[in-house]
Amino acid sequence: MTIPQKFHAGGFLFNPHEGEILLHQRDGNTKFNPHKWAFFGGLNEGEESPKECFIREVKEELNVDLQPEEVILLTEYLNIELDTYKYVFYAHSTLKESEMTLGEGAGFSWVPISSLPDYDLTEKTEKDLKLFLESRDSEMR
Repeated sequence: MTIPQKFHAGGFLFNPHEGEILLHQRDGNTKFNPHKWAFFGGLNEGEESPKECFIREVKEELNVDLQPEEVILLTEYLNIELDTYKYVFYAHSTLKESEMTLGEGAGFSWVPISSLPDYDLTEKTEKDLKLFLESRDSEMR
């Protein structure tokens, strides 16, 4: 498959031991989904691959270094509203919040899977997390 020239790559960290997902709270300075909880990510730069874009965004937004072999593709699709192709990744992590530094946005937090319904998630974040949880549940059977 040919990768579009401009695309969005995003995702989250997952702590399988605690059953928690690290999410990003958007600030009020963003045009899309201000103040909502979402994935880390952004548009690609230059010739980087989707995975490289996600790794760079996690570094910029959390000061966390991920290795390519740690990053798992969850899904990819055309975001019709933004007319942009989107790649969603995740990586396992047991880092504490104190080991990360927020680079942009209003905040971030490890969210227990059971508490996800209590968070004001973006529509796409909610949809992609549902897919993640369904695939995780089918793997555990």
